[in-house]
Amino acid sequence: MMLALILAAALSDAPLQDAALEARAQMLMREIRCVSCENEPISQSASEIAGDMRHLVRSQIQDGASDEQVRSWFAERYGEFVLFRPKASGGGAFLWTFPFVLLAWVGGALFLGARAKRRRNLKPLKADASTHETNDHENDI
Repeated sequence: MMLALILAAALSDAPLQDAALEARAQMLMREIRCVSCENEPISQSASEIAGDMRHLVRSQIQDGASDEQVRSWFAERYGEFVLFRPKASGGGAFLWTFPFVLLAWVGGALFLGARAKRRRNLKPLKADASTHETNDHENDI
């Protein structure tokens, strides 16, 4: 009985026979986040649920599912969080654009702050005494 459980556990995470299908499965496993481990792909996680998720990826690919269908299945079941690269629509669009908007806002604030500081530090030019002397001599002529 114990031997059967060990074999079942080993076979559940066994690679696919077709090398091309296994390569696709491995790629997808690196794109899907483990739901119990924080920021770790299921390809690297040792948790039990990650093993189940790897098995699901392989069985879906074996059944002929496309990469997008596998991603969609996991996103529907666990939410967009499970994907390391969320879709660029809806909430995913916010996740993709927020860092760039924040970077532009901080850059603009720094630029405007530096420009304002430069303007505060500028002092009006004072006329040199030598300039006044030559102008006084020119008036005498």
